[in-house]
Amino acid sequence: MTRAVPTAATEDHVQARRESRPWIVVLAGGEGARLGPLTRALYGSEVPKQFAVLAGERSLLQQTVERAALLGPLDRVMVVVSAHHEARAREQLRPYPGAELVVQPKNLDTGPGLLLPLARIRARDRGARVAFLPSDHHVTDPSPLIAALRATADARTRDRVTLLGVTPDRPETEYGWILRGRRLTRAGGSGAYAVRRFAEKPAAEVADRLHRRGALWNTFISVGPVAAYWALARRHLPAHTAALARYARRIGGPDEATALETAYARMPPANFSRDLLARARDLAVISVGGSGWSDWGSPRRVFESLAGTPHLEPLLRRLRNSHLAAA
Repeated sequence: MTRAVPTAATEDHVQARRESRPWIVVLAGGEGARLGPLTRALYGSEVPKQFAVLAGERSLLQQTVERAALLGPLDRVMVVVSAHHEARAREQLRPYPGAELVVQPKNLDTGPGLLLPLARIRARDRGARVAFLPSDHHVTDPSPLIAALRATADARTRDRVTLLGVTPDRPETEYGWILRGRRLTRAGGSGAYAVRRFAEKPAAEVADRLHRRGALWNTFISVGPVAAYWALARRHLPAHTAALARYARRIGGPDEATALETAYARMPPANFSRDLLARARDLAVISVGGSGWSDWGSPRRVFESLAGTPHLEPLLRRLRNSHLAAA
């Protein structure tokens, strides 16, 4: 049997197909302070939750990178951290060659944390698509999330920033909610809807009403064209986009590091959800069920998620052993 020899045309097709895949940005720049009591008990000091091993043998960051790899090659994955966590992040990314570490001079909240990698991708390919994955989520089955992200290539959502919303099983007050508007795709399609409004950590009676109205939990996972994100940011965070656009012109040059320090010195903190998404129009949302998603924002949520799984007892054993060692 003769093996086919790749031609220039087939190689061009493979390259074009590769470049059509989205960039995936793993957001790991936070401090994870809300989970501090649990990580302090496990490690003896507070470890940002994305770097903590809480279930299985890999940290939340490593598990998120592995989910990102289901969407595309590792050389299209960026991981964003703050400078004081760079060494820990590099160590945890060693098993994932090709993934690019993007280091912020300091943590200015999720606005700059998202816009910095966006500026770097935009400098390479303004026509690219990008997906943003927070690194502090627990997911039992990633396949529904991956399917939903891929479904955003539908013609009705291709040009929009699209969020993933989890189908809720209770009126949770510690999550953000997304109230859906009109349906954007045909029945049997991706199940995409316009975003009507957001509700951030509502009171119990409001959460109950949102649950009954079919609202979704906001995962803060989103996907869309680089141009759409940048246009939203330029409209609502103009100082940030201007500073990062100046920095982007220095990427690859001898003064790149200085340009980044200058950009961060001039930018105020900004929250991506509150300062950009909540003020945006033409957003879409796709509902996702069956993934076992949970935002591990508190020890209670960790134990609730692991109840009935093989991971709970090892975690409890580690906690018992750490208490004995400290005694």
